[in-house]
Amino acid sequence: MKKLVLALTLGLFASQTMAAHGPAGCGLGSMLFAGKEGLVFNVLAATVNGTSGNQTFGMSTGTLGCEDAKDAKVSGPVFILNNREKLANDIARGQGETLEAYLKLIGANNVNKKVLQQNFATLFAADNDAESIHGQILELI
Repeated sequence: MKKLVLALTLGLFASQTMAAHGPAGCGLGSMLFAGKEGLVFNVLAATVNGTSGNQTFGMSTGTLGCEDAKDAKVSGPVFILNNREKLANDIARGQGETLEAYLKLIGANNVNKKVLQQNFATLFAADNDAESIHGQILELI
């Protein structure tokens, strides 16, 4: 369970970091090829980052150009946006790792999950965006 929460959090950090640092994200490769543009340099930077494992180290320690990832925060709506289908499946079943991770993220540890399960159709109506789903969940719990 803790590994799932960590993996989801790192995944969100990585997506936020990539948006700030370009396609290769932050890491040693991005530092080596800083200022260079084009597909070749992006591939080289991503290859260095991926094969050496330094990007994860940089995000964890806030080094190697990943300083902004150290302070990144994940909100309930962002979590829902990135995990909507898995969260919907877990709420429909009334249990699951994605649901547990979401509830832990929003600080709602002792929640009657049956209430969410009973309101599944309302929560995940086709026109509901992540922000409205999060707001409805907060109202229900």
